[in-house]
Amino acid sequence: MKYYLVALLDKESGKVIESSTRNLIKKIKPKKKTSFYGVVLETIEDPDLTKLEDIITDISRPIRYFKIDVQGNLSFDESTRTIGLDVSNFGYVKSLSRNFNTMLGLHGFKVREEEEIESKDSVQLVLFNGGITKDLASFQNVLRKNAGSKFRVDRFQLWKNFNFRKDSVVATIPLKDPNVISK
Repeated sequence: MKYYLVALLDKESGKVIESSTRNLIKKIKPKKKTSFYGVVLETIEDPDLTKLEDIITDISRPIRYFKIDVQGNLSFDESTRTIGLDVSNFGYVKSLSRNFNTMLGLHGFKVREEEEIESKDSVQLVLFNGGITKDLASFQNVLRKNAGSKFRVDRFQLWKNFNFRKDSVVATIPLKDPNVISK
């Protein structure tokens, strides 16, 4: 079974995305709407979950909240069969994905090939699950009201599948809050 490591947006960012994309549901008619908005960092096949959760927690310990720039263009991802928004300036997300890929591969997990990560031209913020029902190119700049805003990622989650149910969440790993001083 495939498991997905996903970087999720915080509640305020999720509300902004939801209000901007509310009218799309009637136009696109996706199979399923997500209640979580996030970016897929890694895909892991048949892992030992306790070992995987410990390793992901160790790797993500120094990572703080970070922001992503989201363009208003819709895209379809063939590998996960999801509809989402393109992320611009995704260098940090790509380096996190590469870091998780390398470390999990060294610990013996079946992960994607490194060439697959390097060859990706864009990263997607997942909105809907399912196949393409309409021509996505006809929907220009979905985030008109919130153009130029950045969205904050505050946690990682490990999902066992992309059905967007709450029971599909295996583990939640919170990131460090940069505004809190810790010893």
